[in-house]
Amino acid sequence: MRISNREKILLTLVLTFITAWMVFVYALEPQMTNLKDLKQELRIGQQELEGLEKLVQDEDQVDTAIEEAYMAMKDKAGAYFNTTPQEEIILLLSDFLLMPYITEQVIGFEIPVWEEIDGIAFKKDVVNISYTGQYTSLLNMLKSMWSFPKHINMTTASIVKAQVDENEEIEEIEGNIQLEFYTFATDLEIQDDLYKWYVDDLFYKENPFSPSIQSDGIVRYLYMDENSDVFNFSRYFDFTDIAGHYMETEIQAFLEAGHLYLNPYLTFEPDQPMTRGEFIVLLDKVYDWPVVDSDLDLTTFDDYEELGSLENAFAKAIHRGYLSGFIVGYEDNTLRPKDPMTYGEVEFVMNKIKPESNFTWTTIGASLEANKSVPAKDWSDPFGILTKAEAVYLLYYFR
Repeated sequence: MRISNREKILLTLVLTFITAWMVFVYALEPQMTNLKDLKQELRIGQQELEGLEKLVQDEDQVDTAIEEAYMAMKDKAGAYFNTTPQEEIILLLSDFLLMPYITEQVIGFEIPVWEEIDGIAFKKDVVNISYTGQYTSLLNMLKSMWSFPKHINMTTASIVKAQVDENEEIEEIEGNIQLEFYTFATDLEIQDDLYKWYVDDLFYKENPFSPSIQSDGIVRYLYMDENSDVFNFSRYFDFTDIAGHYMETEIQAFLEAGHLYLNPYLTFEPDQPMTRGEFIVLLDKVYDWPVVDSDLDLTTFDDYEELGSLENAFAKAIHRGYLSGFIVGYEDNTLRPKDPMTYGEVEFVMNKIKPESNFTWTTIGASLEANKSVPAKDWSDPFGILTKAEAVYLLYYFR
């Protein structure tokens, strides 16, 4: 039987349809289903990825919020005392009470209590001080407390005129002060470290935790922010032994600028010898020598015990001056900070600091005679002893 062309065409169409259907059912449909599954998996994966990215963002936001909260807490903590032991508060009070013409009679600590401020727990130490002294000194002491970078609250104060001799020109007062110290103890890693123990010849402070022992210039502790004006009591007082001296104006100006130290006796002794250590400290104050990173160990000098540790004024100034090349040790491996400064040593140091000046001490001597009416002496003697007044004049001369 012969198949017509029309039947051939229909048969071809049927076979083509069947083939296409089989391809669709057995090849394309599974692939499309698989493709849909893959797309669904892709959508799920994208959703999970977006969720993870959001989680990372949320974690970053949480970390940022924690960091901001911590920094805010740290800033707030900076205004209060932090894990500060009672011993350091006693040292701080001892420093404030070094104000001339004020004397504490009794310092009493009450039992610490906890107090909440803005939702934060603080330990509160209450200190009661009974005192005697002069009204202006009391006021200056309170000003120093109020300028301290951490909160010291004065809750009560009493002032009573003390009984004094009729011949006394200045009336004394007595009374009591109650102070509050708030300690922020939430984070034990935030510490004040207000003080460090050391030995020094310039600060006449005694250790309040040891029996009083007479000694020449031994200092046992130091407030670490030494550049602070909190304990610069020279702002309120003058030297008592420079009135009428030929260098009175310049010495007073150096005192007010913080270049000179005010001892408890308020004396400068302008015509007494200036030691090597005192001269280097004065130069360091005036010229503000930079801190130089170095492993220089001053303990290698044989007279290191006279110098003290690197925390004190002598050692810091000599350390900076030595590294800058302005000062040198002696051939016998000593620094001799307590020896009197000589004119020859002044020439050596000043020519290091001002190499262009071709400095000689005779120039200063001639200027002292001409401008200050100082009696003539052998200014060219390299072993002549430098006085404190001459040292101040020298630095004024170079200004």
